[in-house]
Amino acid sequence: MRIVGAQQMQEIDRRTSQDFGLDAQVLMELAGRCVSDWLQSRCPQGRVAFLCGPGNNGGDGLVAARAWADLGGRAVVFLMSEDLKGDALRNLQRARAWQMDLRPLDEFQPDGFDWFVDSLFGTGLSRPLHLPPLFMLPQDRTVAVDIPSGIHADTGQVLGQAVRAHTTITFGTPKLGQLLALEHCGQLVIEPIGFPRRQLESEEWPGQWLTPELARQWLPARGTASHKANTGKVLVVAGSSRYPGAGALATLGALRSGAGLVYHYGPPQVRLPLEAIPLLSKGDSLVAADLPMLLEHLQDMDALCLGPGLGDAPETLALVRQLLEKAQVPAVVDADALRALPEKLSPKILLTPHAGELARLLRCKAADTEKDRLRHAVQTARNYNCTVLFKGPATLVATAGGRYAVSTQGTSVLAQGGSGDVLSGICAALLAQGLDALQAGALGAYLQGSAGRLSGVSVGLGAEALAHHLPAAITSLTP
Repeated sequence: MRIVGAQQMQEIDRRTSQDFGLDAQVLMELAGRCVSDWLQSRCPQGRVAFLCGPGNNGGDGLVAARAWADLGGRAVVFLMSEDLKGDALRNLQRARAWQMDLRPLDEFQPDGFDWFVDSLFGTGLSRPLHLPPLFMLPQDRTVAVDIPSGIHADTGQVLGQAVRAHTTITFGTPKLGQLLALEHCGQLVIEPIGFPRRQLESEEWPGQWLTPELARQWLPARGTASHKANTGKVLVVAGSSRYPGAGALATLGALRSGAGLVYHYGPPQVRLPLEAIPLLSKGDSLVAADLPMLLEHLQDMDALCLGPGLGDAPETLALVRQLLEKAQVPAVVDADALRALPEKLSPKILLTPHAGELARLLRCKAADTEKDRLRHAVQTARNYNCTVLFKGPATLVATAGGRYAVSTQGTSVLAQGGSGDVLSGICAALLAQGLDALQAGALGAYLQGSAGRLSGVSVGLGAEALAHHLPAAITSLTP
């Protein structure tokens, strides 16, 4: 499913009205009625407070209030302003003609209402909010129209303060800020109110949300004639005497994600409960003398996983740099290997930094990267001519050309040491099975999140146990 930003959605609105003849007032009517229909399924004929702002988002709320009253519900509208324009003004006039209960926003108190509708500000908001009513809305009984007020539609950042909603009802297609702020959006409901499908699915919109349907499309196919030599061969270069577990977990992630053959190159302290995994090295750390052997092995490999737990010894980082300069196969580069990147990489290379690592690559503060995740991911991809997976609750994968994909399968069970090592192995296995770097990164994050969800726990699973749930996550996508 395509993802758009605020300006892109405005362009879709414009084309729908001008090129396809569907009037903006009709779209507003349909949007508002979607909200009232949703309320009807939750609290038939209940008392609902509609908080309406001065723009089109407020107009949607006015339609929803009128439609709710028509369904027999009790609607009270709290207006931030009566100085409305265009379609929003027309719906305010209709509300007056319907003799609806209209009150100023500063009279709002939450007592006595079953549900609350937030239609104060929509996707066009770009300034900080300081509105006391936003603090009063109970999350478990608030539905937001299009986007919770106070959330930036392009970055997901909280602008001063923001509503936390039980459900957000949006229209046509998701907006990036919604996916990056799901803690505020709650359940995201996407309603098709009449936008032409070919507009919503146009390839000129560079973002994609990894829904189960898209994940199923991207999942590498396996036929009855598949065997270990044609389902992907991965070389994992990871681990050290100090961090032996990282190499083990990355290797396990690759194996459990469908790679036919996985080889591990690291110190002998790394041991797996899988005796079939070849352990190729002898020393306690990687040195430049290992390069010819690694390059020879890579000639027969489909993908490389490089970095988890390698450490930052100078001789190790020197080897990483040389390996990335000379290796020809697609590769996942994670953790310590991110400290030794050449100036330019290949679009087949997938970097997998968290916020701190991305900040180091961009020479800025980690908090700054979180303020505009897409911009910083794309900038890093362009700097190194590669693809970047920016880890987070919503994992964002971006290319140097500006294409991006978002997985929202993240879960609290992933918030533990070792989960990133498993993710590196997953992505490497998907690269080895023929996916490009964008697909491998986004689908890898999706499968890891699904494995965490299928575990049935929220904390304490352990990264090794997480890896063992990967086959179930993959099977859940197959017919």
